[in-house]
Amino acid sequence: MFSKKITDSDKFLDLPLSTQALYFHLNMHADDDGFVDSTKTIKRMIGASDGDLRILMEQAFILPFESGVIVIKDWRVHNYIPKDRYQKTIYTTEFNRLVLEENKSYTECIQNVYNMDTQIRLDKNSIDKNRLDECSEKLPPTAPAPKKLDFGQFVKAEGLKVNDRHMTRLLEYIGLDGMDMELVKEAVKRTTDSGIDNPNYTFKILDSWKAKGITTVEQANEEKENFQSQKQRRSYPNQQQPSKSNVPEWVEEEYKHEATVDEQAKLDALKAAFLEE
Repeated sequence: MFSKKITDSDKFLDLPLSTQALYFHLNMHADDDGFVDSTKTIKRMIGASDGDLRILMEQAFILPFESGVIVIKDWRVHNYIPKDRYQKTIYTTEFNRLVLEENKSYTECIQNVYNMDTQIRLDKNSIDKNRLDECSEKLPPTAPAPKKLDFGQFVKAEGLKVNDRHMTRLLEYIGLDGMDMELVKEAVKRTTDSGIDNPNYTFKILDSWKAKGITTVEQANEEKENFQSQKQRRSYPNQQQPSKSNVPEWVEEEYKHEATVDEQAKLDALKAAFLEE
């Protein structure tokens, strides 16, 4: 089912027809909570482009996750699934990060682990009633961070100055280009380690890796080592082939001569003659 509140809106109708078609097909392939894990397959199946998927992300018709799955933002606006037919999504980690707004649209629950205000998330046990539960409780001021930072928190903790558009583009390298999340984190680290907080520098690193087919941290490190090795060879070209000496090898050999009996007798006679004189 599709709600005309979404599909008849100016925002949706201003989308390219290919983008609208992709949105409909993503909805048709979503699970009962609106999650889709086959965006690339669907995109290829209908002849849509990466640009169509990017538009849906930028216009917030779908919400991407670093795991590669996406969720239809207005899934609850489009659909109501009876309790006896409902099957919970297998993407529970991503599902627990979602908040159901009053207009039944999903939004992501972003937590600040150092100053957590009470937030609202979906109640696992009352999905059909759309009841809300607290996403997290307030922590004491001295409490340490309770869990590992997620991708968005990691990027901001590294000091990279990003907005929602930048975050979406970073996630596209994972969801669209098949890069490991750790590789995207590595690009962020290399940016901030260079004293740079502009995400455009990060995008240049990632675009370079994309052009070279690099998708893992191991491949990126190997590429860096090869570059350093080639740079060193260019800096010291004379060390590669030492110059050949004109001195023959036999000069270095120790010379020894053993005289024969006759030669020794002649030498003794000469010695005696010189001594007599």
